[in-house]
Order: sequence, then structure tokens, then C-alpha cells
Amino acid sequence: MRPELLLVKERDKKIMSLKGIEALLSWDQETILPEKANDYRSQQMGLMSSIIQEEATKDDFRRAVESLDGDESLALEDRALVHYWKRFFQSNANLPISFVKKEGEALGRSHQAWLKARSDNDFSYFAPYLENLVALSKEKAKIIAPDKSCYDALLDLYEEDLDKKLLDPLFDDLIKSTHSLMDKIEDKEIDDSMLYQSYDERALHSFSLELNKRMGFDNSRGYVALSAHPFTTMIGPDDIRLTTRYTDPSIFDPISSIVHETGHALYDLNANLNEKIAHSSIGQGVSMGIHESQSRFWENMMGRSLAYWTYMYPILQDYIPSLKSVKLDDFYKAINKVKPSAIRVNADEVTYNLHIILRYKMEKLLFEGNVEIRELPELWNKLSKELIRYDVKDDREGILQDVHWAGGLFGYFPTYSLGNLYGAAFRSKLISDLGGPDKLDRILESGNWSEITCWQNENIWKHGGIYSPSKLIERVTGKSLDANAFKVYLIEKYSRIYDL
Repeated sequence: MRPELLLVKERDKKIMSLKGIEALLSWDQETILPEKANDYRSQQMGLMSSIIQEEATKDDFRRAVESLDGDESLALEDRALVHYWKRFFQSNANLPISFVKKEGEALGRSHQAWLKARSDNDFSYFAPYLENLVALSKEKAKIIAPDKSCYDALLDLYEEDLDKKLLDPLFDDLIKSTHSLMDKIEDKEIDDSMLYQSYDERALHSFSLELNKRMGFDNSRGYVALSAHPFTTMIGPDDIRLTTRYTDPSIFDPISSIVHETGHALYDLNANLNEKIAHSSIGQGVSMGIHESQSRFWENMMGRSLAYWTYMYPILQDYIPSLKSVKLDDFYKAINKVKPSAIRVNADEVTYNLHIILRYKMEKLLFEGNVEIRELPELWNKLSKELIRYDVKDDREGILQDVHWAGGLFGYFPTYSLGNLYGAAFRSKLISDLGGPDKLDRILESGNWSEITCWQNENIWKHGGIYSPSKLIERVTGKSLDANAFKVYLIEKYSRIYDL
């Protein structure tokens, strides 16, 4: 092995270990950290961020990456690792250590501020923290990509080559097609009251863990906890943590949450079974959009299908006896009810992308428009009425509902919609490879879903970050990304549910 490649591999492995420690600090902060420990934890996280940055930006590491760039004699996974770090040296590597530490400390404090503001239903408390994070992100964008617009620089951090030029027409198309479908559904009612009855949280959690295991989650390599906002994080190649919650009004919300997060976890768990990339920066999902495709594929395209619940519904009824009087068809229609609503994570499949587009439009204005932080709640409420057709009641169900901005994740939200589009494209190819939609239904109805997850592993998971998002989608489906498969999926499914 070339000395330069050995250096890159060893340094990458060390950095991944440090990132795992950082992720553990963050996971602990969001799950069980005592309230008064937050200030010191913020200092710890700032210190860890600076240590990682220092290791990743050493001159010998940069020189090794530059010497290997473009070397076609390297193995495929080694070229991918070099490409990963090349992107880093063209972006985040240019951030001064002092900036990284300052940002890390700011993120630690902003998270607690968001929690308090959300609890008090008062955006004004969080506003100065958000203003500071936006200023820091603008500073970051200018440092990492001075030749790009501010927001394009941030978008590219989460999805390679993503920019407004690609998203604007894609989102305009989704707005038009979504509003058209909503217009057809508007006057048709579905009774979903059975989802809003009180339930035993312990029983539902037991059911959630059974779902988690049935999907293939290995609890000897991971753990499920509770948090204010569900998420999944990788502490190490055999330590994937995910969280869920039982504070939402619908009994189905925690179910969709655990299925969603398990979809994320399976991607990272299986990528790390590939010895060629395990415990490396490419031993994980290649991008936020592709990662989201795996979670939303399971949450919605499998987990809200009639075939899926044909098997799982009798089991759910055993855990939640109040559902024994509810027919499967009524339950299926209830969990797929289309109705404009406030909360993104609880939104139905049809309106969900509108929640993302709302945030996309706000982020564009934050970074490239003329909007003051204090104006954001009013702007949010205005866009909610125009796009989602929902009148926001207060800050908690409006601008304070997501933790992402408190985490400095500007440019992240569009990857959720990309996940829907990627997921629909993967579903279409899966159906083709299986031999038709009836075969997929029979697999789901059997309760043994290994044929589906094996397909995912062979086509997506085991490759980790080897292929870029655009190359992966073309490699799997033979096409570049568009919204067609997703639009067809929605029209076919909801035309049957609503008898359109």
C-alpha cells in the first residue's frame, strides 16, 4: 500500500473515532443530560469540534489526499475515500480552528435555548441564538465556497452538487402537482378518530421495538432511546443510536417515527458490514438525501401500505386493544388521510413536501434575501397558509417545531424532499426487479421482509459512500433524479384511497 494511502486511511479512522465521541456527547445531550450540565457540555462539544478540525486539516493529510486525487489505479473504495476528503479540503477544511470552536459552543447553547423557547412557546427567546447561528453560517459559507452563492454553498454540504438551480424547478413542479391532488381530495372525508384515543405508551413502545427488530435492526449493534425530536446517529460501526417519542397526539406518529429512524439505522449498520469501508468516512450513507430515501421508503412506501398492515395490524391490535373494533381498511385509510397540518414530521405523504419547500424558501431569504430574524414567525405563518393551506396557531406548532436550525443545519431541509424522490425511484426499480407490484405486496403480507432489505443492501446499503448520489441513482435505476416516480406513486395510491 502506498504510504500516502496508508496515511489517509489511518487518519480517517482516527477522525471517525473522534466524531463518534462527538456524536455520543450530542446523543447524551438530547436524551438524558441534566439541564444544568448543558453549559459545560457545550464547552466539551466545542473542544471536540476543534480537535477534529485540527486532525483533519493537518498539512500531511492534505498533501496525501492531493497526491492520490485522480489516481485511477486505486481501488474503487479508496478513490471514494480520497474524493470524500478532497471535498472536505475544498470546503470545511478552510475553516479556522477558532471558528470551529466558536461554532461548536454556539450550537451547544442554542439547543438548550430552542428547548426552552419551544417549552415556553416563545420564539423571541430563541431569536438571538438563531441570529448568531445564521451569522456564523454566512461566515462559514464565504470561507468554504467564496465562488458560490451563500445558500448554494450550504446546500452542497449535505448533498453533493445540490443548488438552487436544480431545486427551484423541482420544487415548483411539486407545488403544482401537490396542489392539484389536494384540490381533488379536498372535500372527501376520512375518519381517523381511532388514532387519537388514549393508549398505553409502554405497550406501544413494545410494539415499536418489535417493528424495529422485524425490519432487521440488530440490538447488539444499536440502541433505541427517547428524545424531544427523533433522530439517528452513528457512534461507531457497531453502535447506531436512534430515538423516538410518544408526545404526539396520534397513536400512529410514534409508529411512523420508529420505522423512519430504523430505515436510517439499517443503512449505516449494513454499510459497516462491508469490511472494505467499515469504520471509515464512507462506511455510512453517501448523502442526506439518499439516507432520507431509505427512511421514508420504509416509513411511507412500505409502512403505510395496505399489504404491510395486512400482516402487522393484528399484532398491533394485541398491543392496543382499543383498535380491535376498527377494521383494517378503516385503519389503513386513517393512516393515509390527507389533511393540511402544522407539524412536518406528522404530515401526510401528499402535503409533506410543502413543509420542506416552506423551509427552503425561508432559508433562501435568510441567506440571500432581506428578512430580519424577528420577522420569521410572521413569514412562516404566511408561507404555511399559501403553501400548506394551514393557519399556524402559535410558535410551537410553527417556527419552533424543528430542532434543525438550532443545530445550524441550514441547507439540510431540502434533502428530506430529495429522499421522497429517491425513495420512489428505488421503489419503482424494486417492483420491476421483483416482477411486479403484486410480488411486493405478497412479501409485505408475509411479515418476512428480508427480500426487500436484501435488495436494498445489494443496491444501496453495502456501497456506503462509494458512489455519489447522482451516480448511485443512475446505477440503480438507470435514470437521473426527477419527480416522476414520486408523482405516479402518489396519484396511483391516493386515487384508490379516495376513489378519485
